[in-house]
Amino acid sequence: MDEQTTSMTPLERLGASRRSFLALAGAGASAATLAACAGGGGGGGDDESDGGGSLAGENASEDNPLGVDAAAPVEAVIFDGGYGIAYAESAGEQYKEMYPDADVEVAGTVNIQPDLQPRFAGGNPPDVFDNSGAQKLAIDGLVPQLQDLSDLLAAPMVDGEGTVEENLLPGVTSPGMFSGKFLGMNYVYTVFALWYSAKEFEEKGWSVPQTWEELMTLGETVKGEGRYLFSYGGQNASNYYQEMALSMAAKFGGPEVLKKIDKLEEGAFEQDAIVQAYDAMAEAVAAGYFEPGGEGIKHTDAQTSWVQGKSVFYPSGSWIENEQADVTPEGYAMTGAPVPSLDGSSMPHEAFHGTAAEQYFVPSGGNNPNGGAEFLRIMLSKEQGAKFAELTKAPSVVKDTVPEDGFGSNALASVNKMISDAGENTFTYNFSDWYGLGSDSITSWTSFLKGDIDAATLRQQEQAMIDRVREDDAVTKFEVDS
Repeated sequence: MDEQTTSMTPLERLGASRRSFLALAGAGASAATLAACAGGGGGGGDDESDGGGSLAGENASEDNPLGVDAAAPVEAVIFDGGYGIAYAESAGEQYKEMYPDADVEVAGTVNIQPDLQPRFAGGNPPDVFDNSGAQKLAIDGLVPQLQDLSDLLAAPMVDGEGTVEENLLPGVTSPGMFSGKFLGMNYVYTVFALWYSAKEFEEKGWSVPQTWEELMTLGETVKGEGRYLFSYGGQNASNYYQEMALSMAAKFGGPEVLKKIDKLEEGAFEQDAIVQAYDAMAEAVAAGYFEPGGEGIKHTDAQTSWVQGKSVFYPSGSWIENEQADVTPEGYAMTGAPVPSLDGSSMPHEAFHGTAAEQYFVPSGGNNPNGGAEFLRIMLSKEQGAKFAELTKAPSVVKDTVPEDGFGSNALASVNKMISDAGENTFTYNFSDWYGLGSDSITSWTSFLKGDIDAATLRQQEQAMIDRVREDDAVTKFEVDS
């Protein structure tokens, strides 16, 4: 992985990976301009101004829903980051089994933009690629050269009942929509949770708090041991606690609370749900439940302090087990749970913040866009979804592909249970990614967690942050689903 990528927190990498595509997905007014200046196109598409046209042509059949030429070679380029490329190689092997006459090439790289931009310019892009990492391709000018993947969603599962779309987790297709067309397939599902050691909780007879009151009560017990509820990395990751607070607010007032922030509305951070969630966090700060000195360390240091026992909880995404694998004590039993609920919450306790990452695209001007889409259909099979989870200890976007034991991973098993328990009760937000507000949030949240500002001032600073974006005519504003 390149130096720029490794210097980012996983939350920053997730935001960077999603930002360009999510941003352009709301910038429909610029589509014609982008189409006019973009080169390439052709291949499988008949509408090059806004992504390639239908895949399912005269070669399509019940057994071959995407009309694949069984003898045509297919090439996949995969970002070789934290998830590696073994899962894609497995899909390539299955493709070869299904189409023995096809040559299948799966290549890994961390240099997506330097490697692929010349190929797009030369009219020879790969058939499918994973646009991720610090050197991902900028989406500007790329969208008109991407294949519409609606036929992929409507195609039957390779090895399951129903269509591909019917077998995906809730909400995972929305980042791939552009002007009503589905152009990008996100593959990895990220669950945001409150993480702890199940071993410690079992040994001490503690129950995982489901309410804020229960969490604060446990905080007194922990404080009595000379320890803390939380550690934080104020140099680059104090906004992990912003995520926790916003999740609590969404569970209290519903997903529309977060949509008002995404819409950059005046007074968005003065909604009752936000006030209550931020005031609750202030209560924990005032009680001394945050490990001192967090303002001077990075997220990896804070997380190491946590798994070594100086604190009990850490809010993070489902990447946390892999990130801490080298320093987590044996038998720690890292486990995720939904953030605690505020009294009077409208959503069930099981609700959580979930989103999809790792964007896969099929260039319409590639040699074999039908094969590229078929490669994705294979990746989205039950078999390959399970293989991804087994290899990476992270869930894919495919439903029901992780066994109860999480392939031996306590963290993955807990994430799988959270997904099952929540059902449709998930939510997400985009404002920080869309407008690049992570660094501003970190500055404010570090001051807050250190105790230098109160919750009201924190809300004022965050409202001013989105007000500046709303009032800046030079910044493209993005549509929010109702």
